Amino acid sequence: MGTLRPVVLLAACVLCGVRPCGSSVRQAGATAAPASADQIEVTIATGGGLHGPVRSRFKVGEEIPVVVSLTNTGDKTAKYCLSTTIFQNRPRLERDGQPVPYLTALPARTEKEDAVELCERRAVKQLYELKPRQKRVVDWLTIGPRGITWYNPLPPGHYELVLMRRIECCLGSMFESNKVAFDIVP
Repeated sequence: MGTLRPVVLLAACVLCGVRPCGSSVRQAGATAAPASADQIEVTIATGGGLHGPVRSRFKVGEEIPVVVSLTNTGDKTAKYCLSTTIFQNRPRLERDGQPVPYLTALPARTEKEDAVELCERRAVKQLYELKPRQKRVVDWLTIGPRGITWYNPLPPGHYELVLMRRIECCLGSMFESNKVAFDIVP
């Protein structure tokens, strides 16, 4: 019971809108169209940006930083939203070819109507623009004990990660990222 309280508090902080630094300036009165699957490409990397070089090898217990970038592959400006990580990201992790289950049901709970409505009413969501052919780091998350604890501690093995990313604030289609592979060693 003692370890459950910090996890619940952490989840509450995330749902209340803790946002990463380094995103673009908010675009007031943005007139860009919402992004579509044929216009936005989601790319992830393990490491990079503020997290040092991109890496594919981690030790047991080490956090795996995941940097999320969006690229506007279209010819028109597109808009995207930053709200809360739990609403916008769904990592899909496999270990040695087998799916790794989420630690909690929190990701599934965000799909419920009351949770979506609460997210939509939040003032923390912000709209941003991507110019045609522009690529921008828009977010990051960690696989490990900080931030949202998506999974139990990861044992040694070969892992593959794909991120499903929502471009709209709290509701809407999920865009699939590239697949990244990494190893966890003793």
